[in-house]
Amino acid sequence: MSDFPTPIRDFMLALTEDRRSPAYMLVADDEGLSEWGGDLAAYDITGLQRGADVSEHVPFLLGLLPLETNNVFLPNIQTNAGQYADAYLFHRDEGTWILLLDATSEATKRQMIQQKASNLNLQVSELEREGEALYKAQSILEEKVRERTTQLAQTNQQLKNELATRKRAEEALRESESRFRRLSESNMIGIMFWDLKGRITDANDAFLEMLGFTRDDLAAGRIHWDQVTRPENLSLDEQAFTEMRDTGACTPFKRQFVRKDGTPVTLLFGAALLEGSQNKIACFALDISKYK
Repeated sequence: MSDFPTPIRDFMLALTEDRRSPAYMLVADDEGLSEWGGDLAAYDITGLQRGADVSEHVPFLLGLLPLETNNVFLPNIQTNAGQYADAYLFHRDEGTWILLLDATSEATKRQMIQQKASNLNLQVSELEREGEALYKAQSILEEKVRERTTQLAQTNQQLKNELATRKRAEEALRESESRFRRLSESNMIGIMFWDLKGRITDANDAFLEMLGFTRDDLAAGRIHWDQVTRPENLSLDEQAFTEMRDTGACTPFKRQFVRKDGTPVTLLFGAALLEGSQNKIACFALDISKYK
């Protein structure tokens, strides 16, 4: 390099310094560390002390020192996770010099090439196995296609049957709901809905009139089972609840309610759990005093 012009030498040295993160150590012949510098931290080499055994900080030097030959080149030494270095060891009068130059880029390229080659071999082997498997599986696949076609046809017919059944059930439900709505709106009998927490959630005008409440009272949540129940009716209610839990409905019985103004009124009362529920109840009430 001494034959090169000074600008060229300086540029080459700057290029090496910028791109290869040089770092160095000098180990005396007694194997004690005497000098170090450069970007050693880039290679995860820290905590150095003068006179220390350098192999404790740089494991790949273990067994190499003292140097028995003039020069040793160790390519692609992994110094930490993802970091590689080319290590140059050469002996001089003052001891053994150790120069580290970053080789991560080249090591990564080689690893990528090796990985690609390995992947290519695996792909070739896999393609060969897949070709054999495809050839052997052709008849099995054709049979499975036939079976699947039959299953799909059966499933399609089953879905058609289920849709028809659901349509009939929905039509029956709509018809039932329509009849119930007409009955509720006719106000021939009192109808109301409540849950076992005592909250009356809905009622028709006939029921509200029997107890002297308004629809505003209902919307505001001012109608509660405890408000319209006399204490002596609690035992009858418990019997009705037990019967509903066992059979889904209770036998109609005469029950005394408390109107909004505090006056009592005796109604023929019946209740049933709503289908699929254990706490929502539909009730009817009939003012039997009008039929005496």
